[in-house]
Formats: sequence, structure tokens, C-alpha cells
Amino acid sequence: MTRRSAVVLSNGSQSDFEQLFRLDWDSEAIEEKLRESSPELAPYLVGLDGLRLMKAGCTEELFFSFMCTPNNNITRIIQMVRHLASYGPILTEIEGRTVHRFPSAEFIAGIPEQELRAKGFGYRAATIPGAASSILSRGSLWLDGLRSETYESAHRQLCEIKGIGPKLADCIALFGLHHTDVIPIDTHIWQAYTRLYRPDLKDKALTDARYREAASDLRARFGGYGGWAQQYLFVDNMQNWRSRQKGT
Repeated sequence: MTRRSAVVLSNGSQSDFEQLFRLDWDSEAIEEKLRESSPELAPYLVGLDGLRLMKAGCTEELFFSFMCTPNNNITRIIQMVRHLASYGPILTEIEGRTVHRFPSAEFIAGIPEQELRAKGFGYRAATIPGAASSILSRGSLWLDGLRSETYESAHRQLCEIKGIGPKLADCIALFGLHHTDVIPIDTHIWQAYTRLYRPDLKDKALTDARYREAASDLRARFGGYGGWAQQYLFVDNMQNWRSRQKGT
């Protein structure tokens, strides 16, 4: 089997690259902090060496990308994000594919609902332009300004937007606003949490009250490195949940 080499084109600087992968953070020191907070994570840290918490540069692009994720699967999410991106100005063409800059909130607010429904967005065809309108009504500095707010304040304000619940707000806070203490609780994190820390809740449904309890517990456990812990818990569970169900 031959391996096809890939050429990656970017107009970003070395500094942009380092920021994207948070190379200014000492991963070994972070791993040691995580071991101190939760010795149970040690096997994951070894098995997933090099895993990093990425730092997106454009908050709006991250915001609308995550608006595509609720009750969805990876394949459809990718298709929807690519379709949204296709509304933006053309940047270049790579290997026959046109690359666009992600469109602004102002543009997304004007996309007709039926146009997005025709592309398989479902109910998100209404919530995504609606969220764009909500951003615009709050002012051009509002979204990026949430980075300097406390997590609690940023989370509350995000949840005021129709279509954004606690988990989606946490995803935006962690990956878009860089609140690195946040741990969004999805199915994989809930399974890991009940397996490692709360076996009394194993096989229990993730209710709103349990979401708040688990999210608060994990933030307190890992402090400012909760988002890094989330990466390890998520990837390990995603890779191994089937074998654990079978007891192997």
C-alpha cells in the first residue's frame, strides 16, 4: 500500500499554528496536573499521548459550526458546516475544491429557512439564522466579549439564545471562548463520569439536574484544565465503549 502525501496550504503564520494547537501550553505539566486531580486518568494519558485542546481563532465560525451539532451525527454535521461555509467569500482552490472564508453572522441571519431545510438542516434551518440575528442584536463585540466574562456569565448569556441549551453553551464556551475549565457533558463524558467517579449513577439518564451536577463536579475536580481532561475522557470512551459494554 502506498501512502499519498498531502500538501497543506495556509496563509497562517507559525504563531497562528502554535496558537491553534496551544503549543504555548506545557502538555507534560498539564498531564501531571490531571494525574494529581484524577489518578484514574493515568492510563488514558499514556494511551493518548499528544492529544491537545485546540484553540479556534474565529469565535463566530466555531459558534455556528456547533449550532449544527445538536441531535446530529458527524457525517451530517460536516456536510452542514461545509454548506454554511460555501456562502462565504472564496479564498482559493485546492485540489479542485473551492475554499471559502466562513460567512459573517450578518450574512447567515439573512439565509432563508427553506433554503437550509432543502439542504437537510431540519429544525436548525430556523435556529441558525435566528441565532445569527440574536448575535447582531447584542452588538458586534458581544460574542468575543464573552471570552473575558466569567464562565457562569458567558454560559447564562449563551443559553438565552433560542436553540442553545446547557451542553451546546458549554461546547461554545470551551472551544470558542477558551474557558478551559469547562467540560461539556455528552453521552461519552456521562458514561466516563459514571464509570470513574459516580458508579451510583451508572445507567441513569442524563437529566438537566444531573448535567449541572456532573459539570460542576468535574470543573471543581480539574480546575482550569477541565477542557483538557474532557479530551482524554471523550476520546477514550469513544474508542472503547463498545468493548466495555461487552465486558472485554
